[in-house]
Amino acid sequence: MMNFRELEIFRAIMRGGTITEAARMLRISQPAVSTALRHAEDQLGMKLFRREQGRIHPTAEAITLYPEVESLFEKLGAIQRFADDLRTAHSGLISIAATPTLTYAFLTDAMNRFRQRRPNVRFLIDVTHTQRIVDLAASRQIDLGLIFTPSQNPGLTIEDLGATELVCVIRKDHPLRDLPFIGPTDIGDFPLITNARNPFFHRIEQAFRRCRMELDITVAVNHTITSYLLVNAGVGIALVDPWVHPTLFPGLIRKRFRPRVEIRPRIVFARAQPLSRLAALFVGDLRETAETLWSEFVPGRD
Repeated sequence: MMNFRELEIFRAIMRGGTITEAARMLRISQPAVSTALRHAEDQLGMKLFRREQGRIHPTAEAITLYPEVESLFEKLGAIQRFADDLRTAHSGLISIAATPTLTYAFLTDAMNRFRQRRPNVRFLIDVTHTQRIVDLAASRQIDLGLIFTPSQNPGLTIEDLGATELVCVIRKDHPLRDLPFIGPTDIGDFPLITNARNPFFHRIEQAFRRCRMELDITVAVNHTITSYLLVNAGVGIALVDPWVHPTLFPGLIRKRFRPRVEIRPRIVFARAQPLSRLAALFVGDLRETAETLWSEFVPGRD
């Protein structure tokens, strides 16, 4: 059986046509090429080249063998390129699970940004509810999850993605459009739309109690995008997270809500399996994208 070096020398002779050229291509001596060729032929029990008038010519067996050897080196080259891509984080697969709101809020923008620099990276996205995201991450079925509900699962590493705050969404022709911020007393005269199931709902209730106002919800929804659609249709004011890209609804504006209700979306992944280099780089893009989209509503920037 030919070893790798002998295969490499056989390939070089076939490509170069002479032992001299093969030696030059491989940067070794001509005697080293000749010795390796003789050993390969002895191992195979057949001649690969015949010598005539000082030149070598491939045998029929060598001509038949060569395409297989060339195919092997092409595969090895592909493996090397793939390994280089992994080392430089230019290819691979990132599996993510995220809530619907966080998916359309900034995940899509971050993916587009990431793939512009790394077009060979593939993504597997599972849009689902928070508990399933936690379970998938803890059992290492995904690289990372995106949630905004605190989790006490001991099998997870949890990192804040950033900080933003609750906003009021109104139409551009709304009577409250000129206010610098909107509070419970301002909302009291208008139909209110919000998500009564979100994890910060109790903090909305606290904000209204502090202003001695009753929280009266006209329409309860379970997705932020639904709130925007309802506001756009003229149903009322939405009190929601700021995670819908503003370009999706050019007829709406977002106003600060006071008292402030801070929101911290989180990245979760298995504690027993640190993020891969590729996933860690993508998290960096997630943070930058989120900061760009939320820059107007970062706590402390009044």
